[in-house]
Formats: sequence, structure tokens, C-alpha cells
Amino acid sequence: MGRSGVLKVQKSFTDTSSGSITGESGPWHVVLEYSPKKSNVWTSGFVADRIVIGADKAVIALEDWKSGRPTVTSLWTGSDVFSVAMEPPLGRQNLVYAGCRNGRVRIFDLSQPNVAAIATAESKKDKRSTALFRGIGHKESSVLCMKRVGDHYLVTSAMNGEILMWDTRFVGNSQPTGASPEGTFAKPVMDFRGPIQDQFSKTLFDTNAGETLLAAENIDQRISLWSLSTGDRIRDLNVKGKVGCLQFAPGQHGIWTAVEDQVQFWGLDP
Repeated sequence: MGRSGVLKVQKSFTDTSSGSITGESGPWHVVLEYSPKKSNVWTSGFVADRIVIGADKAVIALEDWKSGRPTVTSLWTGSDVFSVAMEPPLGRQNLVYAGCRNGRVRIFDLSQPNVAAIATAESKKDKRSTALFRGIGHKESSVLCMKRVGDHYLVTSAMNGEILMWDTRFVGNSQPTGASPEGTFAKPVMDFRGPIQDQFSKTLFDTNAGETLLAAENIDQRISLWSLSTGDRIRDLNVKGKVGCLQFAPGQHGIWTAVEDQVQFWGLDP
């Protein structure tokens, strides 16, 4: 996956637990290759038999991708899609969230009849209308990362360093009338404040399995932890370097992070 405009899904047929990874001629086999017509591939994600691709001014859903001949649905967004999120496997599995270059988050219900035609019509209407978008998003800053939390919440981060949490039950793609800049987006339920990543950089974050903590990189070579219940910043981890990626450890009370040329594990008290 990348700006080359090609998405590849590879499967390993050997034990890679040792960390050894070879090219396609080794234990990896390409099970799906998809290239959107005249478009970059900015990001992707999958749940069960559905893959969602962030493309130029559209989000693309590939249904039944494991068959090798997926059904393709292209949903027009009007802005390049830099991040995607989907309902968890035990959820409804039909909602797709598209985080866009223009700061908006578009929400699509794939179970809705004619969803592609509706998305195209709404986008064309949006171009003609001066009404302000009211929904999830970041003002004048691209949405670079998203994650579903619980049954009704979505956490988003933007290029300007903001990390916000939204209640998806009370926002949508509606276009209210009015001209007040304050009405551009709905009000988030939580704003995670602190020395978050500097502007023009992807703010990395993750949430733990219990969905009680949010971890995010900072500009001061630290990873900070916030409570998802209160929004309070509760702890800093001094990793002493630029964070390349981070993830809560499955089945463990801790965080794995790549810091420059190191891989670090930070244990957290249960």
C-alpha cells in the first residue's frame, strides 16, 4: 500500500514469529492486488471480509476480498481520504468512516440502498452549497488517524496535533444553514490536550483493549497517556527519541513502541 496506487494483500504460509520476513518469492504470497483507476492509495483497513481503501476524493470498499474477486463500491468524498475506520467485528460492520484532507470525516452506511449514488449526489450538492458542514472533523487540518472506541465513539487526530473524541450518535453529514464559522463542526465530547505532536506531522495514537487509556506521542520525546473516561493526562513515558509507531501490547499491560533504531516495551500497572 502507498501512493503508488496499488493495494496488495499478502499472506504468510510459514511461521514468521522469529521476525524474519522475505520477499514474495519466500513465505509470502499475494492473495489480492487492487489498483484504483487513476488514483493514489493513501491508506487502508480491513474487518472480516471487507477492505476499505482511502483514495483520491473517494473511499473504496472491497467486499468478499478473500475470494480474490471482490465486489467494489466507490464512495465519493470530494477530498482525498487519508484515514479510514470501520465498525469492530462484533459491531454493525456496515459503517465506514473516511478522514479527509479537508478536515472532514464522512460517514457511510454500506447497508443503505444506492449508497454510492447518494454519496455522489451529496458531494455535488456540497460543491454548489455555501452551507457549512456540521459533523466530525478538524478545522482546516487533514484527518490523519482514526479509531473506534466502544459502541458510539470515534477518536480522530489531525495534522495540527489535535486529538478529539466524538459521539457518533449526534453527528453526521448534515448541511445546516448559517454562516457562523463556529458552526462548521459539531462539538467533540473530549479534547486530549497537552504537548502533542507538532504541526504537519502524523500524530500517532492507540487505545488499549479495555478502552480505558489513550496513548499518543508528544513533541518532547515522550508518550503520554490519557484517560478515555475523563480526558485527563495521567502519565508520561520518557522514550527519549522520535516515535515511529506505538501499540498497546495485546494480552499484556504495556506498550510496544519503535523509537528511532530501538524497539521498546513499557510495562504499565494493571
